[in-house]
Amino acid sequence: MGLPGLLCLAVLAASSFSKAQEEEITPVVSIAYKVLEVFPKGRRVLITCHAPQAPLPITYSLCGTKNIEVAKKVVKTHEPASFNLNITLKSSPDLLTYFCQAATTSGAHVDSARLQMYWELWSKPVSELRANFTLRDRGSGPRVEMSCQASSGSPPITYSLVGKDGQVHLQQRPRHGQPANFSFLPGQTSDWFQCQAANSVNVQHSALTLVPPGHDQKMEDWQGPLEHPILALLPYRSTDHLSEEELGVFRTGNGEVRRCKAAAM
Repeated sequence: MGLPGLLCLAVLAASSFSKAQEEEITPVVSIAYKVLEVFPKGRRVLITCHAPQAPLPITYSLCGTKNIEVAKKVVKTHEPASFNLNITLKSSPDLLTYFCQAATTSGAHVDSARLQMYWELWSKPVSELRANFTLRDRGSGPRVEMSCQASSGSPPITYSLVGKDGQVHLQQRPRHGQPANFSFLPGQTSDWFQCQAANSVNVQHSALTLVPPGHDQKMEDWQGPLEHPILALLPYRSTDHLSEEELGVFRTGNGEVRRCKAAAM
């Protein structure tokens, strides 16, 4: 092969390496949220944006519908940027769509995935309900403790300890993302219990469990050593959807409207 051919190959190789290197260092922006407070027609949420691979400093913009900039922060470390928002119900699910944008001093910027807050906060059914029954003795006699949590579902979620006859014995509405914990004395005879989780979209139940064991089940079959979980119950059944709520929009404080640039990284 002659010299021009070798030079051509070298240029192509360098170009390929440069493109591969550019693809490797293209930052990825993540978006996540945490519900801080639940109101009848609104939610107070903490939204975080993070681009750990982007060069510092990073300007994070939280953008809403039609690329409207809701808030902005300049971060000089590789810690995520956090935005505290009050989100209220109003007219259209599209108005509750958020995404993060990270921009560097070079002018390059990249967008995160879209976060559909309406579906997360108001229209997401309870799913994957798990209930753990445990027999414990903390010195004052044995007690049955039940921990119950759904892996997803719009807040608020109300958890109940329900008997086989449908009677609600205990009820809790823990902070979003936290389990409900119930503690009760075992009866003299066996009885059936289950966990119920309900939000504005649907209701789900765990499987019925015999607590404490009676004539139908021997104690050694499920008690084991104290402080040991008795059962871990998988999802059992779900009811049809309940009533729908209105839809909503976000409030941006002073009403100033700014727009986020189209991603060009």
